[in-house]
Amino acid sequence: MERLSDYIQGERVVRELRRHAPEALEQLARDLEQPLSPPLEKAVARSLDDRRVADFRSSEVLMPAMMTTFAVDPAAIAEAELAGLEERCNRCSEVGRCWQAMRAFSEAEACRGFCPNAEAFMGRGDREAEPATA
Repeated sequence: MERLSDYIQGERVVRELRRHAPEALEQLARDLEQPLSPPLEKAVARSLDDRRVADFRSSEVLMPAMMTTFAVDPAAIAEAELAGLEERCNRCSEVGRCWQAMRAFSEAEACRGFCPNAEAFMGRGDREAEPATA
């Protein structure tokens, strides 16, 4: 029963923010370091997956964090290629998962399985971001 109440509590907070303070919900989603209760974090992630956070752009919030994860310098990427990477990021279906991974400071290896830009980032990142080989 506790799990159900946690779920309802997280969803209720997000629903109220979406209805009465959408700017606050967007700000909450943009702040990857803001401590949140697990139910609220999951509810925000679901809202991001469903594209229910107005004006949230993955390429503005998550892509810079992901580039840091892969140790990629954005200045080293041509403008046209960067635009393509941003477009791919904004169309990604794993926004909530990515958001949670960036909040948890997940390593590059953990992000490879879901980030559509991972391969492009891997070719540009420092050796530290690359997986170890046997």
